[in-house]
Amino acid sequence: TGDHIRRIGLYSGALAEALGWDQQSAENIRLAATMHDIGKIGIVDGILLRAERLTSEEFSVLKRHTEMGARILEGSDIPMLQMARDIALCHHERWDGSGYSRGLAGEEIPESARIVAILDVYDALSHPRVYRPAHPADEVTAIMADGRGKHFDPRIFDAFLEVKTTLRSIRRQVEEEGTPF
Repeated sequence: TGDHIRRIGLYSGALAEALGWDQQSAENIRLAATMHDIGKIGIVDGILLRAERLTSEEFSVLKRHTEMGARILEGSDIPMLQMARDIALCHHERWDGSGYSRGLAGEEIPESARIVAILDVYDALSHPRVYRPAHPADEVTAIMADGRGKHFDPRIFDAFLEVKTTLRSIRRQVEEEGTPF
């Protein structure tokens, strides 16, 4: 949704700043992160909006959104769009190499995508989906902590824990203001 996209961008900028990124790089990720799922434009609504668990074939189709997003964003010499391409391609990679689409592990995964990976899961667990209600805040943290060092970069995850109050403020701000698109 538009609110999800806006939250991911704002969350990413805040986490990048907490990690010591310079102002321009933090602004780049704030903008680039909003395009993390741009490849979903190529996935049929029957899969995107399905209320039931996806079949293995449907999940294989859904996973293609990372490659589609990278193709949409490739070819630019603008640093923010290059970052957006990396994020679109790699935000479902996992620290331990068990993610998709390339099976990258650890620091092979661009740092921008490692940031968005954490925040995308955080936002998904914190908000209702067509197939489940939102998880309570304390449960979200517990679920995600199990992924530290497996799903998530441990250094970035620790920084995420430090900025959770800021993320909650961003969430309230987006809820109050809505998304202008």
